[in-house]
Amino acid sequence: MYPKKKFSQLTEKSAADLATELLPLLGANTLDVGCGRGEFTCFLSDCGANVSGIDPNSDRISMASAHARLAGLNVDFYEGFAQNLPFENDEFDIVIFSNSLHHVDIEMISKALVEAERVLSTRGLLYIMEPVPSGGYFNTAQPVTDETRIRSVAYDKIMDLDGNSFTTLGEIFVSTPKIYCDFSDFLSKQTERNPQRAQLYERHRSEVESRFKRNAKSYPKGFILDAAIRINLFRKNEK
Repeated sequence: MYPKKKFSQLTEKSAADLATELLPLLGANTLDVGCGRGEFTCFLSDCGANVSGIDPNSDRISMASAHARLAGLNVDFYEGFAQNLPFENDEFDIVIFSNSLHHVDIEMISKALVEAERVLSTRGLLYIMEPVPSGGYFNTAQPVTDETRIRSVAYDKIMDLDGNSFTTLGEIFVSTPKIYCDFSDFLSKQTERNPQRAQLYERHRSEVESRFKRNAKSYPKGFILDAAIRINLFRKNEK
């Protein structure tokens, strides 16, 4: 679940860079599971994929649809759950969980991966991107969003895939540092996507601010918190 190298020694790349490097997106029928507000889904479409996105939150689906329309992209968005995908067997060439698998209810993670296998075509690709639960960014937000256990469970379920319905193609770690003007900027960005967290951050403000000061490194444009993501890439086996 953790890289062998220090975060500072990892290659710095974005989630978008990795997707374009590792996935044959052009013309591929692609499903973005847990698509949220659709930014990454629309990026995949812009890269030439035929994309569908699904998320359980109706408000996020509305925002994703509006985002696609404004960008002039043809993306289909659905409200639904990872553990009960409303798609046919073998419908997609690529299934993606981008920072979303650990948000599936803990008892449903295995079912979500079974569903991903079901809707993937033979030799299709399963691409799972998860944030590494370590580093300055994670440590700073930990009093409010400590997802260590759920991310650990998700990783164990991912590791169970190899040799069953899937073959592992690789596990890749990259650095994804977060840049902020100051602590107020950090706080604003943490709550703008999830306003419900505002009260939690206010309750733990002193501790979070102390951690920010301890973890943040000075930078010409403000401050950096180190962070990393992990990609686990699988190919669906022939039956």
